[in-house]
Amino acid sequence: MSSDLTLSIYQNLAKPAIFLTSPEDAHTIAKWFFKRSWIWNLASEFLCVDDERLHVTWGHLTIPNPVGLAAGFDKNCEMSDALFCIGYGYLVLGTVTLKPREGNPKPRMWRHPGKSIINSMGLPNLGAAAIAKNLPKRKPTRGRVLVSICGLDVEEFVECYRQIQPLVDGIELNISTPNTVGVRIFQQPSVFEKLLALITKERIPGKPVWVKVPPYFTEKERENVLDLVELCVRNSVDGITAINTKMVQEPRASIGTGGLSGPPIFDDMLRIVAEIYSHTGGKIPINACGGISSSKNAWRAFEEGASTVQILTALIYEGPGVISRINRELIGMLERSKMTSLQELIGSAVH
Repeated sequence: MSSDLTLSIYQNLAKPAIFLTSPEDAHTIAKWFFKRSWIWNLASEFLCVDDERLHVTWGHLTIPNPVGLAAGFDKNCEMSDALFCIGYGYLVLGTVTLKPREGNPKPRMWRHPGKSIINSMGLPNLGAAAIAKNLPKRKPTRGRVLVSICGLDVEEFVECYRQIQPLVDGIELNISTPNTVGVRIFQQPSVFEKLLALITKERIPGKPVWVKVPPYFTEKERENVLDLVELCVRNSVDGITAINTKMVQEPRASIGTGGLSGPPIFDDMLRIVAEIYSHTGGKIPINACGGISSSKNAWRAFEEGASTVQILTALIYEGPGVISRINRELIGMLERSKMTSLQELIGSAVH
């Protein structure tokens, strides 16, 4: 089954039916299917792309292609086998917290114009101890597994890191969720520096640590995020994920706000990726996350300095063939540009 056929089946049959339900119910339906990896194994031969020109290296890790799953889709780390079957080069599972969280009251997710989503989830998950049992007991053959973690204080954050790190290929520290009261304390450089110092003491050699930063829209916010990025560079963080969702007013949400994802935040993501790349001189790899749904979008992100891209909302609107399509089209774009690898493209618009 080709990626084009997969996209067509999703767009014409599955999506119209799924979109008759609420977004959170639709996600429950998707989980039912993705937890049955045998369904997806049948399509993996056609949906997985492994071409040396798309390989990305992070220290000791080689990722088969630069398209990753953003945190938030597989909160309890239950679907990795199937998600690799649809072509992702790596997965960021979670976000996981030390203790179980129910998240914010429902409803807490809404479809939005422009193929976007507003969510006010509040990090619902089963907690580190339960989720550890869901993580792959064997190393995936098709890609790499990272887990996004979060905490409401430094000690909770570090203990969650301590429990999850040995079980996965790497960790993404989520200090930027707009929907959980208390998390934004880690956007204060002094608190963040304390967190990084303790995380460094717990690090297993060869396992990368990424940090997910929020979007910014004022000069003060810009300076703050770049200060956080500087701390990442000084503390040998392996990568920055830019950006998290954009906080917007949402009267239907119990907390009055939600996080906007999808195409409406694409331009902000590009701007921030370029500024982080320029500010650091390309010293730290960047994962572009926000509004990417096509190979053209991904190409622009690489030009601005991204080393990988993370996709979630496009999976919901475009379907499981979108990852394969992006990877195959990227290979064609590299060939037409006479580039031998993705690495030649990274940061070319900023240099």
